[in-house]
Amino acid sequence: MRFSSLFFTALALALSMPGCAGQECDFNSQCGERFYCSFGRCEQDCRMDLDCDPGEGCSAIGQCVAGLDSGPPPLDSGLPTDGSPPPPTDTGVVDPPRDSGVDTGVDPPRDSGVDTGVRDTGVPTGSGRYLDRCSGGGDCASGLCVDDVGGTRMCSISCVAHRDCASEHVCVSGVCMHDDTGASCSTASPAACALGLCIGNSSTGTGHCTRDCATAADCPAGFACADAGAARVCVDIEHGCSGASQCETGLCLSAQGCTAECRTAADCPRRFGFLPQYTCERAFGSTNPICVPPSDVLGPDPIGASCPAVGSNTCRSGACDTAAPTGPNCTQSCTQEGGCGAGTGCFPSLEDTNGDGAPDTIYLLCSRSGSGALGSPCSTGRQCDSGLCDTAGFCTRLCTDDALCPTGMRCERVAGFTESFCRR
Repeated sequence: MRFSSLFFTALALALSMPGCAGQECDFNSQCGERFYCSFGRCEQDCRMDLDCDPGEGCSAIGQCVAGLDSGPPPLDSGLPTDGSPPPPTDTGVVDPPRDSGVDTGVDPPRDSGVDTGVRDTGVPTGSGRYLDRCSGGGDCASGLCVDDVGGTRMCSISCVAHRDCASEHVCVSGVCMHDDTGASCSTASPAACALGLCIGNSSTGTGHCTRDCATAADCPAGFACADAGAARVCVDIEHGCSGASQCETGLCLSAQGCTAECRTAADCPRRFGFLPQYTCERAFGSTNPICVPPSDVLGPDPIGASCPAVGSNTCRSGACDTAAPTGPNCTQSCTQEGGCGAGTGCFPSLEDTNGDGAPDTIYLLCSRSGSGALGSPCSTGRQCDSGLCDTAGFCTRLCTDDALCPTGMRCERVAGFTESFCRR
């Protein structure tokens, strides 16, 4: 397959509060826990084993290392979610991708505040824990009641960095708030985004809310971590385009969608471990290294787009969820930390990879989700913002300890899974 010419326009990052870039360094010890020094900058490939491919574990300096992961336990009962059959993945084979170089532009420094909804900060009189539902600050032990998904509000906590918050939240002005990375925005009104960051094409002024990152592991599935002036931010590149104006980066590889400049392959979207990975290289005349999709990418269709159950796979991710309740649609690998973009949730799926009819491998994948908040009634995961519906009939989430579950729930590991869930 041949690729038509590459188009360029400027990348616009609209800001409403100061940005964040990778810390300069000479040694790993200068970067803090779970970070390492690479080419003079602190980087991070993982925060926990779930961020790494099967057979790998996350080292003390935030790098995925083979042999550190003990692998999943023997598979057993099933998942505390929809109970639907595991979706097979459909992969295709194609020609290798093409070129690019991106002209990044930065808008003037953004103004003071961030539009995060009303936050109550009175004297704490309630007992509500982090993630509990609330109507005002008096309901929460922290005194912080903030807007959440589905028109609800939740008790929050103070934070210094994103990692202090639950995986679906970001640290905004010292308080954990819902992460809206991937939601549509206008570069003229960046304050509408949780972090006051709207990444978009300068020629159209349209784009999506974003967050700062060190590598693509900090971003939702399908997103790259790209330079945008003084900041490095998550940019959605796994969608189609016919010209540069349709890509937030201004880089269109017309046959296979958008791309972005990169420093290493760790800046490019993560994929399922059994599929070929992106490379970061100068290709087809690009001035700087770009994220080059692997040879199995046959089309530009984004996560959530319909895809054929058989035949050619047109998904940019290389994977088609043929068992999705809404019909076959494109999916992508996700991690508990990176998650999925707005409108999709990250949930575990049991897969039969050796063809014997018995599930033998667990994958985390993105699927369309709803707007149900944690604890809301549900019958399927598609009704929940997290994409996870417990068999007891309430929206749940992945967790690592009880502190990441609301009152009345505890973090439990389910037989057959390496992941744990908030359960009653």
